[in-house]
Amino acid sequence: MTSQKQKNSVKLSQLKHEEGTTMPLRRCPYCKGLSNFDLDPQVHSGHLRGWVSLDTCQNCRTPTYFMVPSQQDRTTILDSYPRIEVDPDEELPENVKVAFSEAIKGLNDGNWNSCVVMCRRALEEAMTDLGAEGEDLFHKIDDLESKRKITPELKAWAHESRLGGKLGAHGTKQKKWADKDDAEEVLEFSRWFFRYVYVLPKQLAERKARVVPSGNEPTGQETA
Repeated sequence: MTSQKQKNSVKLSQLKHEEGTTMPLRRCPYCKGLSNFDLDPQVHSGHLRGWVSLDTCQNCRTPTYFMVPSQQDRTTILDSYPRIEVDPDEELPENVKVAFSEAIKGLNDGNWNSCVVMCRRALEEAMTDLGAEGEDLFHKIDDLESKRKITPELKAWAHESRLGGKLGAHGTKQKKWADKDDAEEVLEFSRWFFRYVYVLPKQLAERKARVVPSGNEPTGQETA
């Protein structure tokens, strides 16, 4: 989402394969585990900034595209698909960012309950930052929607994150613990809630500051 993360490459550890060849230790975007990968042949063209291969996780046997800088260096990952989110968006308030960073770490480490609980904590921090009122998280979310600070759709997303965190913290009659699907879904609901509330408004404001000179803002009566 941010240019800083796009510029960063990740230097990965290595393990010795049992047959003696050096295999890169990478985190799989599917099973979320650190795993050796079976390396496939690489391809390159003038449109790519590196060499690409479709390598297979030895843990879950699912292939992932990896881009590396050269045929000789297969440990420096320039990009991958699907990507694993490592850091929350830079535009988030600090307390929201701290909690959501732990939620992302919980997902990547396979700690599903930790992930959903920290998503809920990030949501609570956002409620405080946005000035929500109410005796608990449920009423704070509804309060933001009643004040038209969030849409009904965003309210529904926030409540899904709230309920996911409640499952991780307390369990329910229907389900005792959160699982991988719960963690991935709750994290995505939370991520897009934060992006709509924090990231997109800041990006819009930055664009207006660049393209609309001060004092020349549209009046709303202009036509194309």
